[in-house]
Amino acid sequence: AEFKNCTIEGDLSLKGMTIELPVYFDQAVFRDSVDFASTIFNGDVHFGHSEFHKDANFMRSKFNGHAYFGDSEFKDNANFIFSEFNGPASFMLSEFNGSAYFWGSKFNGDAGFINDRFYRDTYFSDVVFNKDASFNGSLFKEDLIFENATFHRKLSLTRTRYDELFVRWHDIAGHLVYDDAAYMSLMKNFNGLGYFEDHDSCYFQYRKEHRAEPWPAANAGEEWLRKLIDYPLEWFYGYGTKPFNALLFSIAIVLVYALFWWRQGLGGPNDMTPSVLPGGEEWIDNDILDILGFSFTVFLSGTRLFIDPPLLPLIQGRSRFWTKWAFIFERLLGALFSILLFIAICGTIVRSS
Repeated sequence: AEFKNCTIEGDLSLKGMTIELPVYFDQAVFRDSVDFASTIFNGDVHFGHSEFHKDANFMRSKFNGHAYFGDSEFKDNANFIFSEFNGPASFMLSEFNGSAYFWGSKFNGDAGFINDRFYRDTYFSDVVFNKDASFNGSLFKEDLIFENATFHRKLSLTRTRYDELFVRWHDIAGHLVYDDAAYMSLMKNFNGLGYFEDHDSCYFQYRKEHRAEPWPAANAGEEWLRKLIDYPLEWFYGYGTKPFNALLFSIAIVLVYALFWWRQGLGGPNDMTPSVLPGGEEWIDNDILDILGFSFTVFLSGTRLFIDPPLLPLIQGRSRFWTKWAFIFERLLGALFSILLFIAICGTIVRSS
């Protein structure tokens, strides 16, 4: 059925109907309200270049073919609540002057909202996107709401502009198409909403994906070196977002060094350190807790803020040179991981309190 280039006066209702053939409303003008609620379209549906002057109701409609609304204008509210799109859904270059409702809808084909304009609140709450969803180049003047939305494939937000985007990182993690500006906008948005944990997770993922991209501002050698350094920054403290990483690495270092000092014979019969101690000072016994305490003290003394380093052990039969450098290296690691832990705590736990 073709209704191209026509103007429809008065309310139009095809509510609850099943339409088997393709329907073409290209360049149609609907002067009054349109009601396609619970309508089933078994063929393609074309509303390209159309104008909806009043409410357009497609609530609970089912589109089994291509749903094309490209370059259309919705002057009032557009209602697609609980609709089902089983083929591609294209709203490219469309304009929504009223609120746009897609609550609980299901997109089983690609969903294209490219270069659109939304001037009122836009709701994609509880929507399921089973294929790619693109909002590239679109403008959302008011709130864009994706609460509890589900993405099974790619989500593209390249050059997408919005006032506030209500979405949680765990809903889009692993699906966002890499784009520097898209990530930066999301991080700024999460901070503005007070979603600090979402910001941290988004930033962590951005840094990982950014490493896989070319860095045109850096020469080849510099890029290679900076990307190599980027790996330990990810592992050791999650780019400042994972303080427990730094804490766990610190604990592991203390334990490994405790084992090292025990194997060296610290506190054992060959430990000559007590002979050079100032009078009255005690030395450790060959006890695992004492050795752990020694390793912990050496580690913390790397910062020199609260704890002075213990005496360098003098163990008979062990190289003084390597003992000294093991001692120094544990202190250096202590300084490094204390700084990383401090940065991560200030950037996450302290900020959120």
